[in-house]
Amino acid sequence: MAYSNVPIGVPNPVCIVILVDQSWSMCEDWQTGTKAERAAVIVSRAIYDLALNCQLGPVLKPRCYVCIISYGEHVDCVVEGTIPDVYASPIEIKKLKKAIPDGSGGIVEVEVDLPVWLQPRANGGTPMHEAFEQASEVVQRWISDWPDNFPPVVINVTDGEPTRPDLTGAVARKVMNLQTTDGNVLVYNIHIADSHSEIVFPSQNTQFADDSPAGFLFSISSALPKPLFLMAEERGFSPQPGARCFAYNASEVLTTRIIDFGSLGSELLFPL
Repeated sequence: MAYSNVPIGVPNPVCIVILVDQSWSMCEDWQTGTKAERAAVIVSRAIYDLALNCQLGPVLKPRCYVCIISYGEHVDCVVEGTIPDVYASPIEIKKLKKAIPDGSGGIVEVEVDLPVWLQPRANGGTPMHEAFEQASEVVQRWISDWPDNFPPVVINVTDGEPTRPDLTGAVARKVMNLQTTDGNVLVYNIHIADSHSEIVFPSQNTQFADDSPAGFLFSISSALPKPLFLMAEERGFSPQPGARCFAYNASEVLTTRIIDFGSLGSELLFPL
């Protein structure tokens, strides 16, 4: 299967599903805030960037279908719809500080407005299997409408182990076995942590063999298809032969980069 139905456009949109861990452990610190706070900002910024990449002049094109599913004390489909519909309905606008070049070789901080679609929460266990079940339903509906398009992408952002690894493994593999005529659904797992030992697109779990939750996430991550392997190299990654769609001990910056890469952000820039 080719994974070649790009560039993405209105005639052939793509489906992006983002799963976000909001269990109790997400209250732990992660660089510039708690994991829950920063994950919510990163996901909202990803939706905002997707919208910008789908904009042609003053018009926001329905080049992608977006869904955010949070899981913790509750499992909720936070938003779902075409990017124009989702972009029109944020829950609030937050002012965030952003570092930009000052034109003289330095950096200054400015305030920017960021639409927010996900509130930070950190409660309960980690019912990852239920989140994948909801993702499966979304993906199957979408494939029935767009059977020949680039396959849906499911991106899971988590800091640890699911409450039920057995069920999670089964349903995640079921999702990976869903397909369009262009390829199987791609499942990315991003393991976030406040660590300097980041590992991106590994082909084996030997580098984190003593971390069973990481090994489990690696096992339910899709193999990186050859067209995306080449794209990853162009984006400055160094995927290993046989790489999986997995990042270990990801920082805020790396998490942002992987979500942008996985959601085919650059492929949405074409004016179709």
